[in-house]
Amino acid sequence: MKISLNWLKNYIELKKSPEELAQILTMAGLEVEEIAELGKIPAGVVVARILSREKHPNSDHLSICQVDPGSGTPVQIVCGAPNCDAGNVVPLATLGTVFKEADGSDFVIKKAKLRGVESFGMMCSARELGLSEDHDGLMILPQDWKLGDPLENYIEKDTVYTVEITPNRPDWLSHWGVARDVWALCGGRRSFPNAQLPSPSGFEDWSSLVTVQAPDLCPDYSARVIRGVKVAPSPEWLQKRLSAVGIRPINNIVDITNFVMMEFGEPLHAFDSRFLKNKKIVVRRAADQESIVALDGKKYQLDSNMLVIADAEKPVAIAGIMGGEYSGIMPDTTEVVLESAYFNPTSVRLTSRKLGLTSDAAYRFERGVDPDMIETASTRAAALILELAGGELVSDLVRVKNSRPDHPRILCTFSKINSLLGLELSNQQMVDIFRKLGLGISDVGDDTCVVTIPGFRMDIKENADLAEEVARIYGLDNLPKKRVSAVQAHPFSQDDWAPFEKLRNQLIAAGLDDTVNVSMLDEKTALSDPIFEAGDLMKMNNPISLDLAVLRASILPGLLACVKRNVSRKNSDLALFEIGHVFCKNPAKYPEERDELAIVLTGRAHAERYSAERAVQFDFYDIKGVLESVLEQRRLKSYEFKPASDPRFVKGVCAELFIDGKKAGVLGKLNSKMTQGMRLQSDVMAAVIQLSVLFGAEGKSIDYEPVSQFPPITRDVAFLAPKDLDNQQVLDFIAAQKIPNLVHAEIFDLFSGAPLPEGAKSMGYTLTFRSMEKTLTDVEVNAAHEKLRDALAKKLGVELR
Repeated sequence: MKISLNWLKNYIELKKSPEELAQILTMAGLEVEEIAELGKIPAGVVVARILSREKHPNSDHLSICQVDPGSGTPVQIVCGAPNCDAGNVVPLATLGTVFKEADGSDFVIKKAKLRGVESFGMMCSARELGLSEDHDGLMILPQDWKLGDPLENYIEKDTVYTVEITPNRPDWLSHWGVARDVWALCGGRRSFPNAQLPSPSGFEDWSSLVTVQAPDLCPDYSARVIRGVKVAPSPEWLQKRLSAVGIRPINNIVDITNFVMMEFGEPLHAFDSRFLKNKKIVVRRAADQESIVALDGKKYQLDSNMLVIADAEKPVAIAGIMGGEYSGIMPDTTEVVLESAYFNPTSVRLTSRKLGLTSDAAYRFERGVDPDMIETASTRAAALILELAGGELVSDLVRVKNSRPDHPRILCTFSKINSLLGLELSNQQMVDIFRKLGLGISDVGDDTCVVTIPGFRMDIKENADLAEEVARIYGLDNLPKKRVSAVQAHPFSQDDWAPFEKLRNQLIAAGLDDTVNVSMLDEKTALSDPIFEAGDLMKMNNPISLDLAVLRASILPGLLACVKRNVSRKNSDLALFEIGHVFCKNPAKYPEERDELAIVLTGRAHAERYSAERAVQFDFYDIKGVLESVLEQRRLKSYEFKPASDPRFVKGVCAELFIDGKKAGVLGKLNSKMTQGMRLQSDVMAAVIQLSVLFGAEGKSIDYEPVSQFPPITRDVAFLAPKDLDNQQVLDFIAAQKIPNLVHAEIFDLFSGAPLPEGAKSMGYTLTFRSMEKTLTDVEVNAAHEKLRDALAKKLGVELR
């Protein structure tokens, strides 16, 4: 949004320098991104007249002009502008004139030869002089300007601010809206641009002009008719105003609607009444497959969710966005229908996005314009049309106004505002601030008053918003500075980050994707982890939204929500992890904040195209392998996985991880309750690890062992065992027997069911024997094998097979 300082001065008295005003605007919430000085014409640019124009012998688009720079001696200029006609008065940059390029470098006008013809200067467009964005041709100057005078003598200087408008302040999308706040900050004189129209006696009856068939999308629509207008270029002052804020002047009627939009923030549109069938305006939803050619010359396909302005037969405008090409103002237009309306912001936004079409009008309507400005803006535009284009007003304002909510009323508590800001302002000081901002005040009491919120400030909803307004106008720099009592936190050094980054890199190297979710979520999602109850959750006192109302007690629900979003987008092969904080109440002391790692695997471990075999799905051993890889890289040897029961995991496919005897986490296959509603085609493997245990464990020093040069010998042992005997128990038992030269034991078979007895299972192990000193003989290995078989049968109570 561009704001012209000269334009603001039309409404308020300003004694601040442009730089001081920029600082005031920024501190008031209107961030100034750029300050541009208009009218600073380089020395050497003079007023000149084109004496003659000839076609260039070697170019189709260049002309050779003889130009009088005021000295009486014509100079030759080669020019490519289409309007370098004899008789025109134009800006001429003489030899030696220095222009500033966009990158700050100098561009010096020198004698040049263009297609073999010499040129001794350059005639300029308005954009080349930095006066506007118009680059369609040379800037045409008034005929009475004295030739040879510096152009700078005739150009009004202006300061233009480029400002960032926050979505909650659409009132700042107008010069009057900005002027209102500046006046509240700076004081001085203020004048509202009132407009006078002829009295309605003698008007024609146009009451049937407007019909609104979609009042939910257009609760307020108005139009008035002006006949006998003459379309012509706008006067210089109007063109300057529009050019200063980046709008290209077109003609007096269109320029007036743009001017009023930039003045009051209310977009207007002017129709040529000749092209309105039966002189009717119908505000309705478009029909499916209906289309319109807009003012940009493009054809747009409409649907029944879009609002259009139509005549008796067809759409003539896309409501709130852009008019139609065939109903706009033409050079021979004589009768104008002037539209001023309020369109539903959501409807305008959705239509704009769907069509890929935006405009200055849409930018304002989708943020919400002031409904109370509809008639004021229409009156202002009609008065300017009568003044600048002639004609007569032949209708009163034809307005179809459906019920709108009353202006909100807030019970303001003065003491609460002072408490919020740490101030001791009087009630009258606050009332004065509210009134300066255009807020309605009534029922002023000892500590309260009723504040009525105008249509241009619908962002104000409660006392905290009123306190913000008081702070802005009183001055943020003037708020008292108080020492805050706080406990100094331990500084987080690079060394503190190192374990997290190392773990993250290890998991990425294992083929997992790093995931980052917000640490807040809704209560229902947080409680989808069944190990937590509502009383465990830390709820936000002032949540951003109900979807972000509690701090997460576990990373897993958020990570599963990420899986669900990916699966819904046909991305079902996932290996994700997240490292982050979790929060939980602790009745005995302050709430806990812990660091946690969560891993989720689902879908195919690799695609079929990478293997001749069928694609392999992730299973329990994949997620166990990921954790084992991390533990081994951290040189942790004292860890073990133990079968476990957890309400989140399928019974029998769940294990707990212990490191140095401390429980570090849990892993397994998630049960159907945890994956409900995900529409998954594969199992989901997950792990949740407490990083305090992982990071607290010390890695062992690396012991280097030579590889035996002698061959290994393997033997198998199989037996019937009770169903409750697990693999780890067997491996621990085998290790405890300390069988000579037995270097490894690994399960290779597990079977239960018929024909085995009920309550029994078959377990088979491969035993590897190897010596560092010699090649073992069968006799030695068989003896060791028999020793172990006997121990299994006698001490473990299994039945050898």
